[in-house]
Amino acid sequence: MAGIHCPGCKANISVPGLIDCPLCQTFLDPPFLRELNANASRENRTMLAAQALSGTHQWFNWAVLGTLGLAIAALIYVVTMPSEKQERDRRVASALASCQKRIAGLAEFGEAETPPYTKNWAGGDEFYFAWQRGSFHFKNGFGALVPMSASCTGVISTGEIHHLTLNNKDVI
Repeated sequence: MAGIHCPGCKANISVPGLIDCPLCQTFLDPPFLRELNANASRENRTMLAAQALSGTHQWFNWAVLGTLGLAIAALIYVVTMPSEKQERDRRVASALASCQKRIAGLAEFGEAETPPYTKNWAGGDEFYFAWQRGSFHFKNGFGALVPMSASCTGVISTGEIHHLTLNNKDVI
């Protein structure tokens, strides 16, 4: 803190409101006191302004952190809480995987290709997957690859398969 100089000993006095110099006991007349008090109030105003600015920065930082936190929470909600379309797409994908597994399990001689991805041809709560002849193969008893075809129908909401054909023969 800036101060004034004592007229007697030239000591720097920075404590406002003193009447006598603490070192030489010289009387500090009012003009010196006014100057000291003015310096102190200027420094106080500067310090108060700095504190206010610091408080503004803190408020701004908290606002930014709060907004960032809300954005992250919204993102987590969107990722973990799927829309109806996303939920339906997941159920269709699950039904497709069930059909593919069931068809591959029908190979009589143990070695089979899993049928490839195909789209759902049905609408509403039903699924219908179809694979044309040659889109996947099973090995026969002689080890030769035999081209296969298949179809699979059922209900999306339950994942239940109602009808399954392999090479135009009903399996279920």
